[in-house]
Amino acid sequence: MHSLKWVFVVALCLIGKSALAINLMQAYELALQNDPTYRSATKDYEAGLENNPIGRSAILPKVGASYNQNANKATQWGAQYTGGPNVATNWAYPSNYSYVQITQPIFSMDAFARWKQGIAQADFSQARYLFNTQDLLIRVLQTYVDLLYSIDQLHFQEAERDAFLEQSRVTKHLNQKGEASITDALESETAFEVSEAKVIDAKDAIENAKRKLEGMIGQSVDDPATVSKLIGNFAFINFGADGFENWKDKALANNAELNAAIKNIEIAKQEYRKNQAAHYPVVNLIGAISTQTSNTATTINQTFNQNYVGIQVNVPLYSGGETNARTNQAYANYEKAQADFDVTREKVITELRKQYDAVRSGRQKIQALTAAQNSGELLVKAMRKSVQNGERINVDALLAEKGLFSTRRDLAQVKYNYLLSYLKLSQLGGVLEVEDFEKVASYFK
Repeated sequence: MHSLKWVFVVALCLIGKSALAINLMQAYELALQNDPTYRSATKDYEAGLENNPIGRSAILPKVGASYNQNANKATQWGAQYTGGPNVATNWAYPSNYSYVQITQPIFSMDAFARWKQGIAQADFSQARYLFNTQDLLIRVLQTYVDLLYSIDQLHFQEAERDAFLEQSRVTKHLNQKGEASITDALESETAFEVSEAKVIDAKDAIENAKRKLEGMIGQSVDDPATVSKLIGNFAFINFGADGFENWKDKALANNAELNAAIKNIEIAKQEYRKNQAAHYPVVNLIGAISTQTSNTATTINQTFNQNYVGIQVNVPLYSGGETNARTNQAYANYEKAQADFDVTREKVITELRKQYDAVRSGRQKIQALTAAQNSGELLVKAMRKSVQNGERINVDALLAEKGLFSTRRDLAQVKYNYLLSYLKLSQLGGVLEVEDFEKVASYFK
């Protein structure tokens, strides 16, 4: 029984360790459930959709009903016959009143504007939610690769520290033999101490990046080494023959941020029409049914039923200048929404060009740095062989390794940026889907 207990504990530990391992696709699936920003965007979207039925209700009939049940006490003073004395008569009786009314707008510019505005507000929420959904894909990738890059940076800083440490030892030894000055020894020692501080900064950067990822996925990542890294065989994404103008056309037609800005113009336009409607009459069709029993002391136990159908016309005359002021204010906001759309469009097109160029040039950068990495690996092998043959000292090999780690770090960063630019370009073009993210996730195993 005791041995079974230990087996169970070991199994739990193994499960816990395996649960810590995470890849990019798992990070996205966890972020869908736990990322606070996305959860807020989801609820904002759900709330925004309700603007559609809210706006539509302005043109639909309104039905209201009321019912009153009262206990009444009344005193009547007066002579019971001509010339007779005044007598007080007390009455105590129940009364009730019920009322049902239906109102249907026939002509109301305000109601029509509210209906149109509700549709635009719901569409705006949908466009903004699409943007936030696409933005989650990019934020997950950005946070994920930030952690990986911080790990790459630590490896480089450790290689640099080891190289400076060996260089400091060699310089001290040469100084003791009189072949190097004390200044050289102190400079080498200072370079090592600075590199040691950079290693500490790199470890702090890993912790910071790890916490950001944990906050997004809602799960602890105890060991960053368990996070899946870039695969070695890096294949370039096929973008087809689409030029920038094709991507620009896609963006103008499908970009979620631009679509949201267009809907915002419509919202502002209908807000202007709502305020302008205050200058015009409102015509409603009204029908009502009412019943009242024992309405007064003189109608005790008498019931009156009344039904009617009619037209109600409300005509605004003067509001102290408020209607004109609100109309002018709404029109200014409408023109502002148009200007904001132009700003958004220029921003999207500029960013689209940037990401388009980054994708095209990223391939060349990756090829160049891959070649540099291959040369660096050959250099490190040659240096190590020279050290073994006594032709070089160990510090030369360490400096070569430092250069190799630097190249590997830069190559990894260029690859990260290439994948990020691919997603951002697709988002700006309005064509980013989960399938694109899955394609990127396949690069991390």
